[in-house]
Amino acid sequence: LPWAAVALEPAAAAPEPLDGTCPAGDRSCAGASATPAGKYYWANQKGDLNRTGLSAHAVPFDLRRQAPAWRWADPEPGVIRATPLIDDKLNLYMSTINGRVIKLSPEGSVLWTYRSKYGAQPSVPALMDGLLFGNTERGWVYALDMETGEEVWAVQASNGTAGDTASMFAASGVVVAATMMPVEGRETNNALVALSSRDGAHKWTHLMTGFNIYNFQGASPDDGTMIFMDSSGGVYRLNLDTGAMLWESGIADRQASFFTTAAAVVGPNDVVYCVSNYGDNGIVHAYNLSDGQPLWRTNVTLHAMQAVAIGRLAGSEGLSVVFGIGTNPGYPMLFRMIYRGFYAFPGIFWLLALTSGCFCCRRWRRRGSSCIVSGCSLIPMIVLVFLCYLAFMLSLHFLNIQLKNQPGWQFGLQLFAVPPSPQRIVALDAATGAERWRHELPAFAATACAGDDDELLPRMISLHRNEGLGHPICLPDSFSQAVIGGDGTAYVGYQDGRLFALRDVDGDGELRGDGEVSDFQFEHGFQASQAIAPGMLAVVPCGGGLWVWKSA
Repeated sequence: LPWAAVALEPAAAAPEPLDGTCPAGDRSCAGASATPAGKYYWANQKGDLNRTGLSAHAVPFDLRRQAPAWRWADPEPGVIRATPLIDDKLNLYMSTINGRVIKLSPEGSVLWTYRSKYGAQPSVPALMDGLLFGNTERGWVYALDMETGEEVWAVQASNGTAGDTASMFAASGVVVAATMMPVEGRETNNALVALSSRDGAHKWTHLMTGFNIYNFQGASPDDGTMIFMDSSGGVYRLNLDTGAMLWESGIADRQASFFTTAAAVVGPNDVVYCVSNYGDNGIVHAYNLSDGQPLWRTNVTLHAMQAVAIGRLAGSEGLSVVFGIGTNPGYPMLFRMIYRGFYAFPGIFWLLALTSGCFCCRRWRRRGSSCIVSGCSLIPMIVLVFLCYLAFMLSLHFLNIQLKNQPGWQFGLQLFAVPPSPQRIVALDAATGAERWRHELPAFAATACAGDDDELLPRMISLHRNEGLGHPICLPDSFSQAVIGGDGTAYVGYQDGRLFALRDVDGDGELRGDGEVSDFQFEHGFQASQAIAPGMLAVVPCGGGLWVWKSA
């Protein structure tokens, strides 16, 4: 792959730079969100059906100095990976892994709460025609009345759906959900099921061949078609009414092992933008919407795990794509210790128990006592060694929390740590793939994202109380998908708990100073992208609830 992108065909020209507002009819400024999908300000993950992440509305930039207007604190220690949705009345809708959908007023009052009868719900819902659509890990797809929270219909589309953060797709009276067919022996989705939005009646099923779907996120120019990407960089366009394949494109020599959690986005210039990995190198690749012909391809060198946002960025001419790149975080240290102690290296545990039992028996036999009478038989020693190892693990777990999940304290052994990984946020010219600016971040060296170690035990207790409904960890991507405000500011959540607001005001390709970089610490990583409505920025990290900023 080349370091520099080569444009095979120029993209459409864009209007003049932003001045803080979006002129009427300027699609490159406001994108599809100038006329929200249906009538809602943020009806889907990334806002519009195109999944551009672009809004016509400017929202607060300096998140530190301007306090949130309000916060809804989640009373349950669960995981949230779904972006908040915003309707035409500025009401917000939140979905949690442990089966809840919560509607809040613009001022933060809970209006209703729905609890799933069909299992955990890791996907991001979608709004259309007065209904909220969601699905669950047991393969159910359901529709709720947005006004009352009452269930309108529910159908079981399959026997199971993977626990990744897929997004519901809803357009033109059709609802599409990713699922598994068959479920046996599978851990990732390999099928798309389309249902009627009116009553859940089956319309079509699309089965993948040779590749899987991860974090499904269908995109559409709202013309009766849907574009999506597999987890290896293949791109597809389907007829939304029949499921017929219109074209297939993407990385022709991709392998199933080329894995990404990213997705395809349809730009307001009728170009499809994809992010994936080619081996260990992240790439961005662009295609004609009409026929899938490739336009350009850029190597970004670091792992690329998130789809782009596309719009006009402050200080830049024309359209840009912006996204974060870098290796995803890993499991909490306690998970790593359990895995290595009982699964990866089980012989160590059994050898320790057997050696301790034999040593104890030998000593008591010298005194003329039976091993069984003395309590030094193998079974009690296994229990004793297990309890000692459990106490050791919990001690290191709490020490790790106190030391802010940094690996330097681990006796120099690095047994449970991960190598530090470079991380950055980049903006590229949407027409050529050339770099506009980058924001370098310190190498990430923690074992897990912010919050996953701290909240692990409370979440496990909550899982027990909820009969296993939910997930004990967030395990997000390194960055949330970016969104772009009406003034050209990019908002990106990061695995260390910070939400960044970035804008290259002077257009010099460097971000520096309080006027170009702002951040706010939430103490939790991010999977959900942010949501934007007139005068409102809604932020949902993996834990803790919902924060809302409002323009002064």
